[in-house]
Amino acid sequence: MATVAYVDHSYHRSTRSTEFLAELLVRHGHQVQVFWDDAWKGGAPVPWSEVRGHDVVIMFQSYCQPDGPYFRLEHPNVVYVPMFDQFDFWRAPTSNLSAFWEPFQGSKVLNFSNALHCMSLGFGIASHFVRYYQGARRAVSAPQDGLHGFFWLRRETQVPWKSIRQLIGNARFDSLHLHLAVDPGFPPAELPTDEEIARHNITTSTWFDDKAELEAVMDRANVFFASRPGEGIGQSFLEAMARGQCVVAPDQGTMNEYILPGVNGLLYELDDLRPVDFSCVHALGRCARDSVRAGRSQWEAAESALVRFLLTPSQALYAGKYQHPGLVAGPGAALAPVRSGLRAIAGRYALFRKTRVLWHPLVKAVRHAVGRG
Repeated sequence: MATVAYVDHSYHRSTRSTEFLAELLVRHGHQVQVFWDDAWKGGAPVPWSEVRGHDVVIMFQSYCQPDGPYFRLEHPNVVYVPMFDQFDFWRAPTSNLSAFWEPFQGSKVLNFSNALHCMSLGFGIASHFVRYYQGARRAVSAPQDGLHGFFWLRRETQVPWKSIRQLIGNARFDSLHLHLAVDPGFPPAELPTDEEIARHNITTSTWFDDKAELEAVMDRANVFFASRPGEGIGQSFLEAMARGQCVVAPDQGTMNEYILPGVNGLLYELDDLRPVDFSCVHALGRCARDSVRAGRSQWEAAESALVRFLLTPSQALYAGKYQHPGLVAGPGAALAPVRSGLRAIAGRYALFRKTRVLWHPLVKAVRHAVGRG
């Protein structure tokens, strides 16, 4: 049994969108201690000293500051789990991210986005990619007659009602529910006009005391408008797909990693809003539900490999590949092999590397003379 420190962004404490990974480890017999990071809202960060004594340190979006420049020098098994939306790629072009990834060199990254997986590998970091799908909540079938929409107005400055208005165009919805619960830090939402309310039979809600009440409202829709321009994993639209709803979302991650437009959903360009074709939403919703069922089976089949990745010390994943100088294991583990001789000197001193063309031929000749070349 391994002891696991699970550092998580405290906003997930209410959404519960990341608890599945901790639950998976517990189900496999490991002990998980959760640490909530409040630094994003001015609270206290999780100190490195609180987590370094565990066998595995998993940091989900939030992370502790290591005592040194690299996590690999502090602990033999550190796993970082980035979320696609934390980088705001939809605002492209993005900034140079090499400084962000530098502390994770020699450690591991678990990615739920293929785009982030490729990025991690590009920065020379051991990465494991797996696509998450939720289990079936219960048997739900979206309405098969007419157009019935649902939209959560969360971020007025990103995906407001006026954007949904443009996507709807001249279509007419039999019903359309707007959930008016704005994310922290965003301005109040602009509401539809009286004419639009009448045309689409619009109803509204704010917060529900019981999540089941919100789910009951969402179950009445067959068109689900994604509420954000980018997602980390995308629990909300995955739930909609599982209900058999046609998801209408920006052509951004991670929506475009799950949705194939015209097959199991609809995608649109954020900077070129045009009316979408709702004529096949019922068929698209059925395909969405089927794709989630197939995806869930793949997730469950990949579970053992995921656990192995999380428990395997980082050094083993770099063996025979790119070697980070000074790999040192943490408490309770053996020290990693350290290069010696000329290779060690070359790894530490740039001048020695740059003058290799001068000294290496001589070294090679000497090795050949003594039978080591």
